[in-house]
Amino acid sequence: MSEQTDVRVEDWNRLQREVARLRILVIIALLAVIALAAVSLLRKPDTPTKPDPILRAQGLVITDAQGHDRILIGAPVPASKDRTRKDDASDSIIFLGKNGADRLAVGQMPAPVVGGKTLKRIGDGDNYGMALFDKQGNERGGMAFLGMGRAVIGLDRAAPLSDAIGMMVDDRDGFAGLIVNYADDKVQAPAFELGATADEVHMQVYGKDNLPHAQLNFDGKGKPAWQFNDAKSAAKAAQASGK
Repeated sequence: MSEQTDVRVEDWNRLQREVARLRILVIIALLAVIALAAVSLLRKPDTPTKPDPILRAQGLVITDAQGHDRILIGAPVPASKDRTRKDDASDSIIFLGKNGADRLAVGQMPAPVVGGKTLKRIGDGDNYGMALFDKQGNERGGMAFLGMGRAVIGLDRAAPLSDAIGMMVDDRDGFAGLIVNYADDKVQAPAFELGATADEVHMQVYGKDNLPHAQLNFDGKGKPAWQFNDAKSAAKAAQASGK
């Protein structure tokens, strides 16, 4: 009997030790849960997540599968061995054709290229918008706000390379209008002009002699007046108006 009693006491003591160990583990687990809950409650629910890092660079060049430069981004745009044009350093995005010619510019507009020659753009250089170019890099149109205070949209002809049609709003005199030119770069006056200011509306048709031959004018007070002139009369009318 005594041996059986001793065995049971040892088993009982071993069980007691196991229970005590389990009790400690349970307490530790409970403390961990309480700590996590406290941290969750103390954290502000509206705390924003950390934003992704900002990429800063003065220039970026995108190449095609053959390694040729095709998109130039920069302030100013990076120099490129593949770009045909070497005289432009505008703050913009330039898309290049396969032959290296400019095809599209977005941002600060570069000086226009006509027939392979760089010309001076109207304005003070602070011109921002979008310029379109043909396959040879000649400017064929665009949309921009010019630094001297004029918003414009224009399209150019290919032959001869010259202004074809344009719309504008000029902040200086309030003029808003449409101008269509002859397909002849030797003619200085437009073929057709339609415009309005704060008080006047006019429509004029010009001959290739640079003189107005048909006009419709309305000053906002009287009746609209049509006027038709032959070459001689148009010359006299232009002389009288000081044009």
